[in-house]
Amino acid sequence: MLRTAVFVLVMTACTATAEESARQLARILASKGVLTAAELDRVEHADPTEGIQLLTAVLYQKGVLTSAEVARVSGQVASGPAPMLAVAPVPGPQAVAAPKAPDVVPEVSTASRSRLQIYGTALWNAFDNTAGVNIEDIPSLATKRGTDPYQNFGMTVRQMRFGARLQGPKVFGAAVTGVTEMDFFGATDGLANGVDMDIPRLRLAYGRMDWRHAAIEVGQDWSVFSPLNPTSLAAYAIPALSTSGNPWIRTPQFRFEWHGDSSQPTRLLFQAAALDPNIGDNPTTVVTSRTPGIGERGKGPAGETRLALLTKFGDRDASIGLSSHYNRGLNVGTLANQTAERAVDSWGVNLDYTLPVAKKLEFTGEAFVGRALGLFSVSSGQTVLPPGTPGEHGVAARGGWAQAQLNFNSKWQMNLDYGIESIDGSNLRTGDRSKNQTYMANLMYKMSPRITWAWEWRRFLTNYRNQQAVNAVGDHTNMAVAYTF
Repeated sequence: MLRTAVFVLVMTACTATAEESARQLARILASKGVLTAAELDRVEHADPTEGIQLLTAVLYQKGVLTSAEVARVSGQVASGPAPMLAVAPVPGPQAVAAPKAPDVVPEVSTASRSRLQIYGTALWNAFDNTAGVNIEDIPSLATKRGTDPYQNFGMTVRQMRFGARLQGPKVFGAAVTGVTEMDFFGATDGLANGVDMDIPRLRLAYGRMDWRHAAIEVGQDWSVFSPLNPTSLAAYAIPALSTSGNPWIRTPQFRFEWHGDSSQPTRLLFQAAALDPNIGDNPTTVVTSRTPGIGERGKGPAGETRLALLTKFGDRDASIGLSSHYNRGLNVGTLANQTAERAVDSWGVNLDYTLPVAKKLEFTGEAFVGRALGLFSVSSGQTVLPPGTPGEHGVAARGGWAQAQLNFNSKWQMNLDYGIESIDGSNLRTGDRSKNQTYMANLMYKMSPRITWAWEWRRFLTNYRNQQAVNAVGDHTNMAVAYTF
């Protein structure tokens, strides 16, 4: 009886206005106990035109709908407008946007008979750089003028990703889910043609228990601190505006979350996490052993918190959040042939916001201040300098980014972004990077429900302390084709 009633509601929603029907249906199902608070948030935070597909996938995973019923629902929504690619993650019980639901969810299960959903994005990029940059295919800054003056062009598929989402049985009244996600940005093979033999890299690997108002998560996920990212298919493996005002990381953690009633238009979200004490001073080459870093010598976990207010702005979601990060570390080096130890306090405070000011226009961004935040790609490569230098206790920095997203219609989207990172000059040596700015614009075209074309331009303006002659300007252009499955 329940399955029949839910199926009738879903089919009715398919014929209603796509903007609000999925959300209203999800709220009804949550009030009846069919959906958890986390599942309701996933549907509410999805693109309005994609909500029915996502809701259908969730109901199938829970055993409420059969494969035949999913196929019938898919037939109703297949002719609807194609949703744009997901924008920066909206704060919620799950900080990372849920993968797009397939038109018909396949019958996949694990050895324990739990349902498993496979998802991913096959992504091809072609790029061109007008100056030397730190990473050829996904640059975040311009290298010193004269060190690499050559323009370059290339293609890559190493930003493609795939993952698996597990829906387990209820435990102590909590919905159990798990996610594992990988891409091919780990490294390249050390052969003559190894540049096209990309090595897999772990992105996400966590399990969650979701109750009505609380959740526990263990594993590797996006950081609680600084949770948003700009929208880009050119910077898919490394978030756009990295080292230009956008702190980010995915890291092992134990997280607790509490949120208000998801059926209410305004609610609070609180998150707290204990994390791997990494400050970002790890080796840049591939190694098989793990040795203690500055953060791990602090002999305790890092800690993060975030408090966010989520509300409705018309029929869309708006949010503002304040997050913090702290990690105690120990910097060890040699001075005058003697071992020197310097305390390092890695800390940061970040403000994030999502503001849909009009039906087709949304502003998103962050602003931060902190010290020794190399783990988050802040003052990357110079986050803690050797003992005896001005930055021996950690390098201080501040910055932020802002994005204006224009959705012209269901197929065309434009994003305009600016980011800046300014590093405290009193902590730097001559020649260290002191400021990095990035201007970015991209245009996305949804060719079909699964295929997206994107064109992007970025300009880097990178300054170096007391070396104005080597300050650099570089342009990066990129064309991407993505197939989401």
